[in-house]
Amino acid sequence: MTEKKTQKVSSNGRIIIPKEWRDKLAIEDTNEIELELKDDKTILIKKKTHPLEIEDNLFEGVAPFTEEELKEAKKSLFPNKD
Repeated sequence: MTEKKTQKVSSNGRIIIPKEWRDKLAIEDTNEIELELKDDKTILIKKKTHPLEIEDNLFEGVAPFTEEELKEAKKSLFPNKD
């Protein structure tokens, strides 16, 4: 299903992503988006996701790493070669 909206561009080049679309995509004010300009003058806007971010809320309710757990994980992935 394709949804279309018409938005005006402000004098400083800003556009507004409609609230219902931000809600569907779980875009919050701290998130980044990716813009892609196609040869046919189409602009594709996507929510930028971290490579470790998994769809379908697989880790919903799981507490994030503590600083100590993060340090240990980094040490195991990138051991010091001293």
